[in-house]
Parts: sequence; structure tokens; C-alpha cells
Amino acid sequence: MSSQPNDKPEILVIDDSKVIRSAAVKMLGDEYIVHQASDGMAGWEVLQGNTAISVVFTDMQMPEMSGLELLANIRESEDEHIANLPVIMITGQGDSEETKQEVFDRGATDFIAKPFGSIDLLSRARAYAQLNRKVAELEQQTGHDKLTGLFNANSLEEQGEKALSFALRHRLNISTVYLEIDGFQNLFLEQGKAVAQQIIVAVAKRLAGVLRTEDVAARMGVAKFAVLLPLTNSTHAKIVVDRIRESINKLVFDTGKEKLRIVLAAGMTCPELGGEVKYADMMVQADIALKRALAKAGDKIASYVEETNEVIELQPAATEDDLKRAFELILEENYFKIERDHMELLMKRLAPFLAYVEDLEDEDKPNDDTFD
Repeated sequence: MSSQPNDKPEILVIDDSKVIRSAAVKMLGDEYIVHQASDGMAGWEVLQGNTAISVVFTDMQMPEMSGLELLANIRESEDEHIANLPVIMITGQGDSEETKQEVFDRGATDFIAKPFGSIDLLSRARAYAQLNRKVAELEQQTGHDKLTGLFNANSLEEQGEKALSFALRHRLNISTVYLEIDGFQNLFLEQGKAVAQQIIVAVAKRLAGVLRTEDVAARMGVAKFAVLLPLTNSTHAKIVVDRIRESINKLVFDTGKEKLRIVLAAGMTCPELGGEVKYADMMVQADIALKRALAKAGDKIASYVEETNEVIELQPAATEDDLKRAFELILEENYFKIERDHMELLMKRLAPFLAYVEDLEDEDKPNDDTFD
């Protein structure tokens, strides 16, 4: 995943024609970092692994996954950065006006026709990359998540550094908790973006309502939150976490077809304070604890305890329902919808079967020592 700041904006060009991709790289390469993909499925994987991409150029007609299917994935993504990306469709002579209108109605930002010139390509890249960057900068400056109104990750770290500095000077306790809606990916796929966003907003509102005035709540990811708890030791942090989870786990969401309940997993840290500790370290610790909580079968809550002589192997945060859904997606050939966090456990479950198949193949092979 791209996380290093870069002077050049990053652009993704998706086309099954190597000639078209090479032409785009030649035209854009001086001003942009240009990523390439040969079809929609490969492009979708690139988008999920690189948060720095600011504009997408994609052909409409491609194997594996068409431009229309890719556009639907982008606009319906649970990741707001991906869902809001500018998408410029590359059209060909065989694409009718009705087709173009349909794609535009489904959320395409703009069109560019083959064969395109460098001026056409650069003008669109410049316009939409600049717009995307300005929107991102504005969101960072406001310090708040636009969907929930909570602090964003940057603001949490800023507030955390101040609170940690105060705690170090006065030898006070400080705790941080990471929270995540368990199984949110499946919920999003089954219920759709509108219901998923309603749940996120309701959770954020309930979270803000149960905290003290001095506490700080932030949205860290799609269904991931964080709480900074000044003047709070591990025992009291556990009390706060129990109160938060009890309040949120009671929520019932009526979709009109069914009533949904959610489970909130929690990972917390209250480190021994020393001169070298940074709030970024606490954020990492809370994230590790959250991963442990998500991997648990029972009560999904965990505390980070640093053991210098112990290596802890984290299990993938996948339930039996997650694995069943993954197998269904395999049969449907929708491999790109399988969560990457579930891949490792999925392969472990498949390993005995693959070994069995390999043994059968070995039995069917002719024995070199046998003669007619």
C-alpha cells in the first residue's frame, strides 16, 4: 500500500491494449506516477492496495471485468476514498451514444475517446488530480470525518500527542481503544452501501454519546473507530469499553426485510509510560489488540501487553460464516470480493484437500518399475 508522500500525483490507467497503456504512460509520465492494469479485475486489485491513486482512466470493453463492472465496484465501494475517485472512461468507435449515456448515469466522471492526444489526456489528468488533492487537503484541514462528524486519524494523532505529553510530564495514565464492527464487509455486500452508511453513522453517534467530555473519538477506517482516554488506567479503560460495547451492541437496524444487530470488537492499550514512547506507538498497539479481538471466537475484546520474549502469531480475523461466504465467492468466480485478511485461513482450510488431490494424482501415475 502506498503511504509515502510523493510530489507526483498517482494515476491508474486500465486497458487491455498494451499500446494504449504505453501511450498513456508516455504522455503522462513526466507529471504523474502512472500505474497500469490490463483489465478491470487487475485494476480493482490495484485500487484496493494503493490509497494514493487520485484518478482512474479505464477502457469500457475489457475481458475479466468490463469498465462498467469496474465503475460499479468503485462507486459501491465501502471505502469512501475509492467510491469518490474521478473515473474517466476511455471510449472506442464501437461504443454507442446510448452506452456512453448509461455509463455516465452510473457515475462516470468524464469521457475520452480513442485515439486520444496528449493534450486531451493531460488536461483531464490535471483537472481531476488537482480537484481530488484539494478535496483531500480540505478534509485533513477540517480534522473531521465528513460522514460521522468524528475526528479523523490525523486529528486523533495530534490530540493523542498532546495528551501523551501531558501524561508523561505529570506521570498520569492514558489509554487508547480501537473499535471495529465485526463482519462489516459481509454486511456491506449483503445490505448495500446505504444501509452500511446508516449503521456507521448510528454507531458513531452512540459512541460520542457515551464518552466523557475529555475523551476523543475518531473514525479510523470504513467501520473502524478509535477512542483516546486521558487519565485512564487499564482497569478503568475496560469499564469504558464495556459501556461502549454494551450500548452499541444493543442497536437494532430495521432494513425493511430483516432486523440487524452488530457486534463491536475492541482492542485497548494502556502502556507503561517512558521517555521514548510516542502516541503513534500506542496507535499501533491498539491496532494489534484489535486484530486479536477480531480473531477471537468468544467475547471480542483484547488488551495489548508487550512481551519482549514472546512472539504472538495473529490469526486471520475470519469466522466460519466468512469462510463459507469465501467458498461461495470462489464458486461464483468472484475472487476479487474475498477479503485479503481471510485468504490465509482459507488456504489453510483448503490445504488438506489439495494434498488429498495430489495424492490421488500420484496414485494414478504409471509406476516406472512396472513392465508389460
